[in-house]
Amino acid sequence: MLQPLESTGAPSGLLAPDRCAQAVGHVAALLTEADGTAVLVPRPAVAHGGPLRVVLALRDLPDDAAAVADAAEVAEQLRAGLMIVHGVPTSFGERSVGLAAAVDHGRRVLGAGLERVRALAPGLAVAVQLVRARPHELVGEDLDADLLVLGGPRTGGHGELGLVARSALHHAPCPVLLVPRPERTG
Repeated sequence: MLQPLESTGAPSGLLAPDRCAQAVGHVAALLTEADGTAVLVPRPAVAHGGPLRVVLALRDLPDDAAAVADAAEVAEQLRAGLMIVHGVPTSFGERSVGLAAAVDHGRRVLGAGLERVRALAPGLAVAVQLVRARPHELVGEDLDADLLVLGGPRTGGHGELGLVARSALHHAPCPVLLVPRPERTG
């Protein structure tokens, strides 16, 4: 559970590296040391003039269940709206074998994410969006958010960041909250 910290305003159970530690290598090392703790990478958010908005880039469930819970909790604490997004790669042509299955999977993931958020934060304004884009493109410069939340590396691993997390750290115009995924079993 996340609780406000007095000194930084960041939730507890959350590590926030200083500006000099924002390099991807430093963040990956910090994630390894954090061993299951979410990491907030701060940066000045671009003011967009509307209500606060948290965006959750949801890859899959149950792997991203902790990211869903943290996104819902942070959005509640900030009194922000929550947008859950999932990307279906553009590498699928309109008549590609597998496109329908990928779209159906995306819809199922978004539906399950929406259900979890509504159970965790019943009064939260939440919406979902299925986007035809490469997932790493969803978290770039065009992102309209005050905070981006996404699953990070697996606990018990080496803190290696995937393409989407690396893209978010390099290109997201807002702070990024990386929430560890559970260790793979079996």
